[in-house]
Amino acid sequence: MAESDEQYDALGKEYERVKYIPTGLCERATFLSALPDLTGKSVLDVACGTGFYPRQFVSLGAERVVGVDSSQEMVSYAQYVEKRDQQGIVYAQYDAVTLPLLGSFDVVTAVWLLGYAEGEAALDAMVGNLVANVAPGGTLAVLFPNPDADFDLLEDYQKYGYYMSRGEPSLGRQGVVVHVLGESEFSFDSFFWPPGVVDLALSRAGLTNVTRHPTVVPEDAVASYGEEFWAQLRVSPSFAVLTATR
Repeated sequence: MAESDEQYDALGKEYERVKYIPTGLCERATFLSALPDLTGKSVLDVACGTGFYPRQFVSLGAERVVGVDSSQEMVSYAQYVEKRDQQGIVYAQYDAVTLPLLGSFDVVTAVWLLGYAEGEAALDAMVGNLVANVAPGGTLAVLFPNPDADFDLLEDYQKYGYYMSRGEPSLGRQGVVVHVLGESEFSFDSFFWPPGVVDLALSRAGLTNVTRHPTVVPEDAVASYGEEFWAQLRVSPSFAVLTATR
């Protein structure tokens, strides 16, 4: 294997392992269960990272999938995986803040993106860019830090694969540091909007049927860990999922 391939595989393993820790299992199950039937549909994933969710969308029957991210490193890795295992996914580098009209998609998704909007005006602009790419009658689906989370519980979240420590308020959001546990621990900043802020931004963008989806713990995860293990996450999931219709 070439050195660049080894570097790419290391990057993908590090970035995507958060999808397989206990919290990640619930994130994935909750988000995918909130989506409409993707069979034969077109999907745009904004802030696609390494292409984890675009590949999920193909497996669920999506006919056309496009992933964009502001990080060229992430896009390059996603393209590397696509070249190795071709599924027809197209990747490109775009920032959600300046996202142009890329087409008219049945479903537009954004996972862990909206917390990084720097103030409510920036949030409105970012949501507007997403909505512009949604076909009439199509769906916008967003996953973002849970505005109703109990931070005392999130600070004691280690058994789920990461925990959070409170940072400083920033531009109307609560800052946190996410500490990912495992073989090689790392941390990153995240931001929680107050309750209702994201919901209202979707409504201001002209979307209807704004719906908060219940947290889903996969049956195999319950079987593996036991029901009691998930009690804290059910009370205070670290994520929230909203869908809305254009």
